Amino acid sequence: MSRHIGALILAAALTAAWSYGGDARVVHPVLNASGGGGGEDGGRRLFGPLGCGECAALCQQVHYKTLCTTMTTLPGVNTPVQLLDTALRITAVKAAMAEMKLDQAIRASAGQGTAMTSSLDSCKESYASLVDSLQSTRKTLNSGGSSADIMSELSAAGTFSTDCEDIFDERPELQSPIPGAQRHVSRLVSNCLDLAATIEKQP
Repeated sequence: MSRHIGALILAAALTAAWSYGGDARVVHPVLNASGGGGGEDGGRRLFGPLGCGECAALCQQVHYKTLCTTMTTLPGVNTPVQLLDTALRITAVKAAMAEMKLDQAIRASAGQGTAMTSSLDSCKESYASLVDSLQSTRKTLNSGGSSADIMSELSAAGTFSTDCEDIFDERPELQSPIPGAQRHVSRLVSNCLDLAATIEKQP
């Protein structure tokens, strides 16, 4: 059983309405009214408020602009910090959905050989670690943690997000059951990294 029960329950509820190939136009996460983040460290406010009007401009600084711009229209996204928090939350849900699909694939892989089972197990573990990393990043962001900690946690998430693709690239005789999810989650994580780095540099 997955250690991310809460995330997986949410993911299951969203599966029908939110396909892996979309641009996250359907999901409308409910955020805290405060939005979190923006704590202070050594007298300097981390990820300082830029105003809601900056969100669209920030999305021009990320690699996957459409995914980011869509999130600026979601309820509760009124500041750049809330935009990053929303991106982290959506990415965690997507990663949990991928973990669910891998769990289903593992159960269906009986008889396909130990190589396939081993690869799927490794992929599932990477997505579980990715969900942990994203959730930890949100906690750090919303508790006013340092920008260095946020970037470190997101860098780890970036590694976890590509592990599954790397595993199947190394075994070309095997076919990943979630190629679309892999690409989409990797793009979302990339955007989270870009957003965090861009917000950090703002005056």
